[in-house]
Amino acid sequence: MTTATPPSLTKSTDHGGPRPKGLQADLSASVAVFLIALPLSLGIALTAGAPLQAGLVAAAVGGIVAGRLGGAPLQVSGPTAGLTVVTAGLIQHYGWRTTCAITVLAGCCQLGLAFLRTARSALLVSPAIMHGMLAGIGVTIALAQLHIVLGGTPQSSALANVLGLPAQLADLHPAALGVSALTLCVLLGWSRVPGPVGRALRKVPAALAA
Repeated sequence: MTTATPPSLTKSTDHGGPRPKGLQADLSASVAVFLIALPLSLGIALTAGAPLQAGLVAAAVGGIVAGRLGGAPLQVSGPTAGLTVVTAGLIQHYGWRTTCAITVLAGCCQLGLAFLRTARSALLVSPAIMHGMLAGIGVTIALAQLHIVLGGTPQSSALANVLGLPAQLADLHPAALGVSALTLCVLLGWSRVPGPVGRALRKVPAALAA
């Protein structure tokens, strides 16, 4: 009787055991995400009025739990700036200890919903709705980042960013434009460098290098 090696595993030449495919890419991506999530977690905790170490613990636990128990092959887990207002309101109204208890109860509710497979109801939603929502989020982020690329400060809404573009284009900042152009060149050209130099460079994510 023979068994086939799962497609997600490849043989390691130096240790002889199975090694997850794409492990190097996952590790490099993890480093890049870590460098983004670390200051974001601290900032969210500070803004919400929680202890700084709570932001680090929450981000680490969330990443580990979502990575181990999540059922989706591609998913994103990390600190969410949108929940800062909710968390700050809970801490201000109920205090830090009670907010921790509320968080634990919310986690238990999520586990209960997971056992009931409630998330499968999302299959009833048309993919076009999800694509439209994600596209809208992408456009909103791009409009805000465009002001930063041009050397300005983004506004609080996508409409305000659109209306403010003409004035921003009339007041360009050469230094900001230079840094932005260099960043784009690194992002687009990092994986296209040929030869052994390119192979060495590709060990570092382009986003991290930029």
